[in-house]
Formats: sequence, C-alpha cells, structure tokens
Amino acid sequence: MAAGGFVSRAFESMLKECSSKKNPDLQKAIQTYLDSPKQRNQHSSSTEPKPGDGSSTGDTQHVSKPTGLSGTITTALANAGYTLEGAEVELVLNPLRLAFETKNLKILEPALDCLHKLIAYDHLEGDPGLDGGKNVPLFTDILNMVCNCVDNSSTDSTILQVLKVLLTAVASTKFRVHGEPLLGIIRVCYNITLHSKSPITQATSKAMLTQMISILFRRMETDVVPTSSGSADHTEAASSSDQNDNETTLGDALNWVKDTTFASIEELQKLAGGADLKGLEAALDNVVHVENGKMITRGIDLENMSLGKRDALLVFRTLCKMSKKEDTDDTKTQILSLELLQGLLEGVSHSFTKNFHLIDSVKAYLLSALLQASVSQSAVIFQYATGIFSVLLLRYRESLKGEIGVFIPLIILRSLDGSDFPVNQKMSVLRMLEKICKDPQMLVDVYVNYDCDHEAPNLFQRMVTALSKIAQVPQNADSNPVAANQTTSIKSSSLQCLVNILKSLIDWEKSKRQPERNRRGDRAPEEDLARESVETKGHESTMAAAISEVVGQFNRQPVKGIENLISNKLVENTPASVAQFLRNTLNLDKAMIGDYLGQQEEFPLAVMHAYVDSVTFSGMKFDTAIREFLKGFYLPGEAQKIDRIMEKFAERYCADNPGLFKNADIAYVLAYAVIMLNTDAHDPMVWPKMSKSDFIRMNNTYNPEEHAPIKLLEEIYDSIVKEEIKMRDEAAGTGKDSKQKPEGEERGHLVSILKLSFPKTKSSSDAKPQSEAIIKQTQAIIQDRAKRGIFYTALEIELVRPMVEAVGWSLLATFSVTMEQSEDKPMVVLSMEGFSAGIHLTYALGMDTMRFAFVTSLI
Repeated sequence: MAAGGFVSRAFESMLKECSSKKNPDLQKAIQTYLDSPKQRNQHSSSTEPKPGDGSSTGDTQHVSKPTGLSGTITTALANAGYTLEGAEVELVLNPLRLAFETKNLKILEPALDCLHKLIAYDHLEGDPGLDGGKNVPLFTDILNMVCNCVDNSSTDSTILQVLKVLLTAVASTKFRVHGEPLLGIIRVCYNITLHSKSPITQATSKAMLTQMISILFRRMETDVVPTSSGSADHTEAASSSDQNDNETTLGDALNWVKDTTFASIEELQKLAGGADLKGLEAALDNVVHVENGKMITRGIDLENMSLGKRDALLVFRTLCKMSKKEDTDDTKTQILSLELLQGLLEGVSHSFTKNFHLIDSVKAYLLSALLQASVSQSAVIFQYATGIFSVLLLRYRESLKGEIGVFIPLIILRSLDGSDFPVNQKMSVLRMLEKICKDPQMLVDVYVNYDCDHEAPNLFQRMVTALSKIAQVPQNADSNPVAANQTTSIKSSSLQCLVNILKSLIDWEKSKRQPERNRRGDRAPEEDLARESVETKGHESTMAAAISEVVGQFNRQPVKGIENLISNKLVENTPASVAQFLRNTLNLDKAMIGDYLGQQEEFPLAVMHAYVDSVTFSGMKFDTAIREFLKGFYLPGEAQKIDRIMEKFAERYCADNPGLFKNADIAYVLAYAVIMLNTDAHDPMVWPKMSKSDFIRMNNTYNPEEHAPIKLLEEIYDSIVKEEIKMRDEAAGTGKDSKQKPEGEERGHLVSILKLSFPKTKSSSDAKPQSEAIIKQTQAIIQDRAKRGIFYTALEIELVRPMVEAVGWSLLATFSVTMEQSEDKPMVVLSMEGFSAGIHLTYALGMDTMRFAFVTSLI
C-alpha cells in the first residue's frame, strides 16, 4: 500500500503537529479519514462471503472502489488514475483545506505535497473556473487557498511547494483550471517572480510561469474547434470561415480584411516624440478598426471559443494588460510581461501565426502594449519592444499589414532618423535590423506591400536610406572615447545591415532562379559538354540524327543548341533560317522557343523579329491573332522577355491591320492586358476576378486620350472569359515538369506580378522603365484588384531588380564613403563585402550601368 498510502502518511504527519486547542476541526477531519478504513473493514468483515460461494471473483475486479469488500480509499489511491468521487473527494480534501488555513509550516508543507500528488496521479477530476463544470466550488476553493499560502513571511520551501502544486494543476488533463482561478495562478506566479527575496525562487517561479503559458498554448493548438461560428467580424465571409478556424489561410482572409488608411511617417514620429499615446492609439485604431469611416471589430468572442482557446487567449490578454502596468518597482511588471510575450510569440507553432481569426482576437491588446513599450524611455522596455516587433515582422506579418505600416516608422525609422534618439535604444533597433535583414522573404514582402502601394510610405527605401546616412556620418575627432566608440558601433551596425540586405537579395535571386532552371531541365555545363561529345559522335552519320541531337540540346540550352545548329550547317546563319527552323521543327520544347525568342542579344533578337514577321495577322481579330501567335511557343517567365516579344507582335499586328489602332503602343498595352485577363479569368487560384469595367479601366490608365475602342475591349473581354488562350499543353500539366513546380508559383499572388507585368514604353531600351512597369503593375493590382490590408507574400524573382534600382546608388555611395574615410578595419572589410555583393547582384540581374559603377568605384 506504499503507493496509495501517501495521503495517510501526510495526514499522520499533520496530526502530530496539530494542537487540540488550536486545530480541533483539523484533528477531527484527519481522524475521520484515518478511521474510515477501519469502519469499512468492520463493515466488510460482517458481510464477507464464504469461500467458494462464487462472489469473490467478481468483487476483486472492482478493487478501485473503496466501497468494495476489502477496498479502502488507500487501496484505491494505489492505482494511478483512479478518480475520487462524491463523498470521497470531500473526505480527502476537507483536512487539506483546514491545513491550509493554519499557516503552520509543519502542517502546510505536507498538505501541499499531498495535494500535488493527488493532482499529479489524476485522482482529482474537475473544472475549477468553468460554470457548470465538475466539482467547481470545491476545487476553486482549494486552489484559492493554495494561492493564499504565499505571503511576505512564506519560506522558500513553502513557495516552491505552492509553485509545484500550481504547475501540476495547470498541466493536468483531469484537473482542468479555467477562467478566474487560472488567472489567480498566473498572478501568484507573477508576484513570486517579482517580489521573492531569493534569486533561486524567482528564477524557478519565472520558469514555471513560462512553462504554464507554453502548456496553455500547446493545448490551444491541439484543441477541438467549436462548431459555432461566433466571429465578431460581421462580414459574411468571416462568418462562414469561422467554421473552419484551424485552417484559416491568407486566401480565406481576402474577403474580410478591409481598406486601411496609413498615417504618414512624419505624423507618427511627431506623436511618438511627444509621447502622445492617445494620438498613437488613434492612428493605430484608424489602421486596424476603421472601415469606410466606421469602427468595426474583428476576431472571435471568448464566449464562442473552445475552452482551450479561451484559456490561452485570456492569459494572453492578461499578459498584454500587465505589460502596460507601470509600477514603482523599476517597471519590473512591464519587463516581465514583455519578456513572457516575446517568448510566447516566438514559441508558438506555425499554425498559430497563420490563424487570422485568433490573431484578430488578441492583436488589439498586443499592439496596445507594444505601442506603450515603443515610446518608453526605459532602455530595457524599448529593447523588448524591438524584440517583439521583430517577431511580429518575421512570423506574423501576413495578418498585420496595416499595423506593421505603423510600427516600422514608429520603432525603426524614428530611431534611425532621430539624431537625439538615445544611443542604447538606437543600438537595439540596429541589432534587430541586423537580424531581420537576413530574411530575404521579409525584405521583398516589405517592398511589395508598402513601397509598391500608392497609399503607403516607401518603408523599404526609407529604411535603407536612413541606414546609409548613419553609416556615412563622419567621425568626430574631438569626441570623447566613449562617444567615439558608440558612434563607431552605430556606423558599423548600420553598415552590417546594408551588407545583409544585399546578401539577402542575392539569396532571393538564387533561390528563385534555381527552381526555374530545374523546371527547364538545365544541366551543369560540364555535364552538357560530356553529353554533347558522346551524343555527337553517335549521331554524325545522318542528317536526321544530327537534327535530333540538336533538338535535344536546344530543349536543354536553346542558345547553345542554335549555335551548334549553325556550326553543323544544318541551317543557314541568318535570322530568317533559324526562325523557320523554330516554326517548323517537330519536338522542340515550346518553353525553350519562347525563352530563346525573348533573349536580348543581337542575333536571338533578330530571330524573334524574323519569327514574328513570318506570321500573318491580316484580317484577324486581336484576341484571335494572339491565340494564333502563341500556338508556336510559350511566353517566357521573365518580364523583359515578354516585353520584347509582345512589342514586336503589336508592331506586326498594326502593320497587317492598318487603321485599327492609332499607334502600335496601344496594341502593345492591350496585348499585355489580354494575357493578364486570360490568367485572371482561368486560374482558379486568382480571386477576386477582374470585371469587365476593371479590364477597360486598366487599358485606359496609361493614356486616356489614346486607347483601344471601348467596344473592342468589351468584345475581347467576352471572348477571353469564354474561351481560354492555352498557354501550355494540357498534357504538360501532368508531366514531370509540373510536379517539380513549386506550389506557391501556381498561386495568384499579385497575379504573378512580373509574369504579367505591364510593359515599358516602346521607345525605351533602358532597364529603368521595365522596373517602373513592374512597380506600376504591383501598385495597380494592390489598388484595383485587391483590398489594402492583405499582406502579399511575394514569389517573383524579377522583384529584386526594382528593389536594387531603388536603393543601389545609395548603397554604392555608402560603401565608397566608408572605404575612403574610415580607418576602422572591420568597417572597411564590411564595405568590401558590400562591393562584392553589389557586383554579384547587378551582374546576375543584368544591370550593367550600376555594376560598372560598383567596379569603377574600387579603382
């Protein structure tokens, strides 16, 4: 009975310390429990069956029932998981409640240990804090008494016992703590962490508090979603999506995230500089809660959540409120709360970061706490503000577009732009930036969602510009050593951020370029050379075999394939001959044909012109001509390649159909619009769909005075929506290449910004108008085809180019100035890394002018 005798042993220990005068009720309750087995045994002896009467076998199967033949509570408790019921619970817990009231350490600690074991071994089942739950009054009362065992006179051993009981209660799956008792436990752990005189006890309490919060959120993530849809967001889409709360995606949120209005950077910085919390909260509310001039709320009411979610979010809101509590004890409460919040946000699973309804339910509390911390004069509190914001930026940005648009100026730009900003707080921001600038996806997402939004400030460009200014600040020779070291640290950290940005963009370019090569079946150069040598010797015997070999090579590397085609004299060395080969040869990969026709080198460009000129479009409707044109090849994925091909198509179509358009530029823009409409109308991942009025307005945007006739636009719209232009073979969609295609590239984020980007002006040969077209396309889609507030996850490789064009010259100036003026070797090394990354990136992007500038700056 050793395993089940812990209650008896605890009660006997307590009984020895009891005084009949001071604790008569406790003595009586303990004695009642200890006498219970004797009474039961006496009763069982009088009713014991005779051997062989057939009843003993059945009774021994119920040994866990204390009312059995020889069973007692002690024998029942020997079985872990046995649940005390009814009078048994009262019989066991009554002595414990009375023991907690005594405040006698020699009685208190055995009682706490006993309660801990009862909960840990699953002998107590109930729902303290839940209306209508099991054993609610009794268990709530016992928990409150445990919490009250801690006061200023409590010993460390007593406090540790209390913590052990409370952690076990929160972690138990049978003794389920909810609501106010749960918050009471959190408050006790807070008080111990903040006010205990023992560092060991403080650390233990803090660790247990962290563990409790982690348990609650893990339980929430695995909790069953309630069937009711109780969203407080009263839009139709939100109500329907609440029924599948755990599977909420960004696509689900498209229908219920509404327009937001961004505050200007200067306005936010002015409010922050004056510590105007009310003004900042109003600006934040305007972003989060204002829709069409009216206040709205989103998220799910606590009453409509499952118990697991309700408990976790109740604690989360409490942490947020505690983080705003300014006490006189060195702001310890704020610091502890912010630390717990940061750890929680970092530790939850990926599924929580994508659960928009849950985040909407708590973000008002979190952002209010972050707002107060971000304008705090305390360096420690501000450091936690930067830590929390970096987590939000890296993990939660998809559901916080408007809010991030407030906090980047408030936390990052305000510290970088302000010369009188405290040095330690500025270093906190720079350390945060060093970390987040290593995330390529985050950088590109910020650029797409803010710099490419007409209504939002250019946050990426402003951030890089501010970092460049700091890095170029001249060193003051007269400053004291401390100030000089601080300036050097700030400049070095800023320079590191800029280098990290360039390296991240290189990583982005490589990561997006490689899957494209894999889909096209590219091989390593040495592998191609070996393969070509073997295959050429095997197929030189006949012309057909030679052509077959060249076709195979063309389908891997089109430029090299054409070169071998000409060198083997299989076609004449003229653009017209090569174009004829591309149009008439069987088994050529249509994607490779399109890729070759889009090349910018002189000979492939001439081949493309000859190819287009060999097609006749006379008398064809515009959309019919595009259908006919695209039968022979697939449009390449790069915007500049599409640009060249469609420019020539427009020129040829206008030549074959004079008078239909005032000039070729109108046909040029319309051709792009048709391709965009085709993808928009027939790609199930693109939503919402482009309306006829959207299509007409898009073609009128570029030159309202010179555009295609409205009737023609309407006819084209109807034709494309009715019948898709096949951009690839049906069979290709089920082949090997389609399996290798990343899932994300099939989605309609920005309707493939650059694959369908608007063209540059016809007369320009410089790369800058291409990037302007990219930006305009992104802006147009954000404004006209979606609702601001939705955070887009960018996937398009070509986005790197306009990003580099926006900040490249600023980066070049920074690295050059540092090389010329700095005598600090680590900073010079960083500048060299920046030059190296800049040259690498501009070469990969074909930005020859900027690459030449980077190279010549080193001479």
